[in-house]
Amino acid sequence: MLKDASVTGGFGDLIAVFRQSEPGERLLPAILAIGCTSIILFLFWLDPKVNTYTYVPAEVIYVENWTADRTDEEILKDRWQIQCLKDELETKRREAVKSLGRMSGMDVDEIEREAIAARLARGEVEVERPAGLQC
Repeated sequence: MLKDASVTGGFGDLIAVFRQSEPGERLLPAILAIGCTSIILFLFWLDPKVNTYTYVPAEVIYVENWTADRTDEEILKDRWQIQCLKDELETKRREAVKSLGRMSGMDVDEIEREAIAARLARGEVEVERPAGLQC
């Protein structure tokens, strides 16, 4: 379809049309067409640069005050309680992803077995929990 079309032929036809008409008769429409096209192209160029700022709220850091006479056992107990909370959140996230995978038709149990095998192959081990830890 486009084998008979050429850019040089199109420009030649445009010049021929301008030569056949009265001076200024087709000049105004040509200027308007080129101007409108230029404005549209300029807006396409400008658009990615407009409204790209995203609001990032200030980070709030909560600080807990502890006494200086805390024992190592108390410190470890607090750390493991925080780790238990993180583990609960990770378990909820993992279950949500698994349910999404099941809805998508994936074999999530096989994927999990492969992930565990890859983790063990890398040498990652899970840290043992203290004996009296209640999560």
